[in-house]
Amino acid sequence: MSYMVCKRCSKMFQRNGRLYCDDCFEIIEKEHDLVIEYVRKYPDATILDIIAATGVTLKSIDCLVEEGFVSYVDNKIQEIDEERLAEVMDKILSKRGRFHLQNKK
Repeated sequence: MSYMVCKRCSKMFQRNGRLYCDDCFEIIEKEHDLVIEYVRKYPDATILDIIAATGVTLKSIDCLVEEGFVSYVDNKIQEIDEERLAEVMDKILSKRGRFHLQNKK
């Protein structure tokens, strides 16, 4: 008999053709259904939204991504105009020298 280490809980289990022990596989199936249902209902949801609403952990979501059940996509926050980004960075950097730390003795 050969054994594997479960990718989710790290326990040893008898090889069953999957990357997860039977207990974790059952959990993964339930979490998969929760995540898919939530994303269908709220297609613009972020990872934090999904975690908060479903209770599925980030580790479980990562497992679902690795298995190909779901995938990450870039969010709209990253789509910022480079000119606007330069403007914001200039404002931040121009105020950088205005604060000084005081040495306490």
